[in-house]
Amino acid sequence: MQALSQIGFDHWTGLVGWLVSLATVLGLALVLRHERRQARSLVERSKELERLSSELLRVNRMKSEFLANVSHELRTPLNAIVGFVDLLREGVYGELAPRQVKPVERIEASANHLRHLVDQILDLAKMAAGRLEIHTETIDLRPFVLDVASEIESLVSEKGLSLSLVMGAALPRIRTDPTHLRQILVNLLGNAVKYTNEGAIVIRTRLVDTLPDSGPSLTDRPSYPTNPWIGIQVIDTGIGIAPADQHRIFEEFEQIDAGPRGKSAERGTGLGLAISRRLAGLIGGMVELESELGKGSTFTLWLPVDPADLSTTPK
Repeated sequence: MQALSQIGFDHWTGLVGWLVSLATVLGLALVLRHERRQARSLVERSKELERLSSELLRVNRMKSEFLANVSHELRTPLNAIVGFVDLLREGVYGELAPRQVKPVERIEASANHLRHLVDQILDLAKMAAGRLEIHTETIDLRPFVLDVASEIESLVSEKGLSLSLVMGAALPRIRTDPTHLRQILVNLLGNAVKYTNEGAIVIRTRLVDTLPDSGPSLTDRPSYPTNPWIGIQVIDTGIGIAPADQHRIFEEFEQIDAGPRGKSAERGTGLGLAISRRLAGLIGGMVELESELGKGSTFTLWLPVDPADLSTTPK
């Protein structure tokens, strides 16, 4: 009896073991099947993401090319309008009647504003397509900044502001693209004048051995070498920028307290700071911001200085 019981027990034990093994095998098979499905799904998703990425790149490239082509085509008629307005004001087609002067001035202002917008969009399209050319030259910074400042003196005077320059007598020469540098400074100065209703605009230069630590209100700073830098600061006593908006103003078409929509020339385009920041990166520098709401703003354009140029600083 005991032998039969032992045989029965062994039989059931073997059966249970077999069932457990079978269940284990089936479980592993199900897991493997699930893993294979997951792997196929991941492969399909990866292919779909690659396809979408390629499509986005193609669409973005087409958008950039479209903007560049449209902007280029718009320049020709706009230049013609501005040219004919100049001829009208100079009296080439006869003297303007007093009641015609104001309309002609409005046509000129509107055409210039539209041409400026077209130029900005064309610059953005070229930068997005990687087709903006950089022509590096060695320039004397002090006379260069003085020349740029003279361009905005009339705007400063119109608003009853004061303009002052605080620059060292001996600034180093820098190697950069003068056209793009001028565009950045004009944008920063124009922005300062636009948002300052009373007080002053100050242009100040700083020469440092290494970049100072960035504070929490500054724009994000990428990794840059620890060589000497020259900072060109545009300081205003304007409305200031809230911390929540200090990153946003460097995005395309973003404006803070831009004014009435009907006055488009006064509102601007929301492209100046975005272009300035991108241009600064292309010439090896960067634009940073310090601001407090109601107390003004300081935009700093940092440009690298070759140590060899420090020994040849003009006296």
